[in-house]
Formats: sequence, C-alpha cells, structure tokens
Amino acid sequence: MPLWTVVHPSCIGFIDGTVRAICRPSRQQRFVYNGQKRKHALKYQSVITPDGIIRHLHGSVPGSRHDAYLLSLSKLADEVSGLLDGGEVQYVIYGDPAYARQSFLLSPFQGSALTTRQQAFNKKMSSVRVSVEWVFGDVLRYWAFTDYHKNQKLHLQAVGNIYHIAVVLTNVMTCLHGSQTRRYFRLSPPSLRAYLHE
Repeated sequence: MPLWTVVHPSCIGFIDGTVRAICRPSRQQRFVYNGQKRKHALKYQSVITPDGIIRHLHGSVPGSRHDAYLLSLSKLADEVSGLLDGGEVQYVIYGDPAYARQSFLLSPFQGSALTTRQQAFNKKMSSVRVSVEWVFGDVLRYWAFTDYHKNQKLHLQAVGNIYHIAVVLTNVMTCLHGSQTRRYFRLSPPSLRAYLHE
C-alpha cells in the first residue's frame, strides 16, 4: 500500500509557494523585494502530487506578495472545485499555515488549545509536507541557472517563463527517472507519453 494513502487518504497533493531570487532590478525594487527572505524575488505557487509531479504552477508575482494573494490570483479554487469531488470522498490539497482552510484546501490546525487529535494531524501532515521542498529542489538541481539570481534579470529576460519551462522539464525528468518524492510515497509518476498528453 502506498504511504500516501496511510498518511491522509483524501489528500491528493500539497500546495506551497516558492520564492526565487532575481537580480536587483533597475526599477520597481520595492515591489519585488521579499522582506522575509531579504532579497529581490519572484514568487510561484505549485500544487505537487505524491508521484513527484508539479500539477499546477502559477506565477510569477512580485516577491513582496503573500501566498494567500497568490492563491486568490491563481483561481485554483475555481479550477479544482469539480475535479476534487470524488462522490463519497471530498478530495483536498494540503498547505502550510499561510493558506486558510477552504473546502478543497486543508492547513494545520492553529491555536494554543488544540486537541490531541489535532496535534497528531499537524505532526503527521508536517512530516510529509516536506516533499514539496524536494520537488522545488529538483527544479534547481536540474536547471541550476534558475537559482543564480544575478542571471535572473527582470526587465531583460522572461524570468517567469524560464522558471515555467524549468518546471515542465523537471516533470519530464521525473517521468523518466523518478524522484525522491515518488520514492518516499511509493508511487510511480505517469509515463512521459501520458504526462505530455495531459
């Protein structure tokens, strides 16, 4: 049995934002500055499934924007509203505390008076959510130039398009060679043919 179904049987993916550093632009510096990471950056939102595939990518938006803004801008709720309805089972994706709970999106329980069950849920989901970071790492490992901020020049290159292409090519590599995420969850990625025809 795949680990995924043991962790949470109705959760079919993880949502997270990633901050990609860019060269300090000649204009709009404050708009793209991410105070938390202390760098000029663009942000992207991804939904990653346990087979290691990035199924949804939205962005780029200025690095100063919050993940919740990116979620609303992406219209992900509209896209998945019918797709996640499995009849008797309501499928969901899981995000970090930056995302508010919605009908299609779970996030950790918050507050100081959590029940034992809520604490256990948070711990279990936190331990597997790290798989999102592995996939973001795969993009940078395969396409190192996307991690070299001095070469990511906002007004001189299509920086956002470059990252989108890197994600598609990372998915191709995952289909061909697998990934740490798919091994962790004991699931196979789609064949390259199936992925390219989705």
